[in-house]
Amino acid sequence: MDESIWQKLYDNVSSIPLNSTIVGFNVNLDRIITVTPELLGSSLLNLPILSELRLQLLHSMQTCTAEEWFVTDPHMYQQFTRLFADYGYLVIGGQAGIAAVHLASSGISDVLCITHSPGPDTQKILTNAGVHLLDLKAGNEPSSDTIHLIFEYPPDLVPLEKGVTPRNNRFIASPAHTPESVLIPGKRMDAFSQGIAHYTRAFLSGYQYLQTDEEFCQAAEQCRLMKKNNNRMRVHVECVSVNDNKIIRGFIKHILPVADSIGLNEHELVLLLDCLNSNNRDPKIFEILSPLQLVKGALFVCKKSGLRRLHLHTFGYYVQVIRNDCAHAEKSQNALLSAARAVAQAAHGTHMEISPAGIIAIAEVDKTFGPQISPGIFRTKTHTIVMIPAIIVKDIKKSSGLGDILSSSAFVLDQF
Repeated sequence: MDESIWQKLYDNVSSIPLNSTIVGFNVNLDRIITVTPELLGSSLLNLPILSELRLQLLHSMQTCTAEEWFVTDPHMYQQFTRLFADYGYLVIGGQAGIAAVHLASSGISDVLCITHSPGPDTQKILTNAGVHLLDLKAGNEPSSDTIHLIFEYPPDLVPLEKGVTPRNNRFIASPAHTPESVLIPGKRMDAFSQGIAHYTRAFLSGYQYLQTDEEFCQAAEQCRLMKKNNNRMRVHVECVSVNDNKIIRGFIKHILPVADSIGLNEHELVLLLDCLNSNNRDPKIFEILSPLQLVKGALFVCKKSGLRRLHLHTFGYYVQVIRNDCAHAEKSQNALLSAARAVAQAAHGTHMEISPAGIIAIAEVDKTFGPQISPGIFRTKTHTIVMIPAIIVKDIKKSSGLGDILSSSAFVLDQF
């Protein structure tokens, strides 16, 4: 299957009705810092207080993996933000914040962002983008903006580990948020229930901040409530690369059963598979899986959890696995192609091309799951697999948030 077939599919993407959408819960500001040889060798990054940050950053760079370090010491994190205050620039951050601004700019007139204590600059960015806000905070005390540090890097600054695919990526240092940032207070529940009645999509995130079974159960009940009075509502939960098996197990046990859809990258898929398989190895070990292994892993997660839909984004190609009883393969592929175009434009690069690696990946999967019903579409007894090659952008100006833009767009546009 040559590139021209995929170019034709990309060129003929049809318009899709946009669903009114809820996004929640993690919203913050991101300080985007470009990693350069000068920064790596600077006296700043070699300060003793930044030793752990430097170590974590280098590991992310050596594996070209989007990793996040949750800094549990508030005083230490405040020092980090002061040290980097003159570096980079500020933009909206958090999976919910990024998705909200992107979806509103895509033409959705009704995007409701549910968050906890957004600061004044965060509120201003969201409202200027046309996003409606529902603040979970009780009381009227003023809130301050929370800033995460996003270190974006090209793949040629440090030697890569064996087998790693070179690509632009980022490392995130963030403060450890409290579970309250994801949980709706009881006194706000009635207002919340009334305010969400007409929405048909909910793109949710932030579950990495939950710790106990009780907290996960409360978050799961919120998802049930969203769907209780609206059978058109579909709830999507977005993963992050958290290496705490306790949190991953809570997510699998409580959140996946009440979700309709999940979005993740290849590293996050490996973490889920490890927990589902009761594998006790060190989750920091980054396993390189082939396209066929990733598709088989995505199918396994869907079958084990009962999810309607799984979206996987990885370098060179994107995958959707959908239960046959709710699959509309061509519509899902159209949504995925539209989302891929959006994320390529958001990267602000100098040249776009359809990924040769993505075309090869689809051919590899075809050997096991073929023949294809149509380009990139396979069907098993229980699930439909949709694959497309990504649009690769050269000399990109942005890597942070691209996965959130892709995942939220593909979900909202999908008619499953």
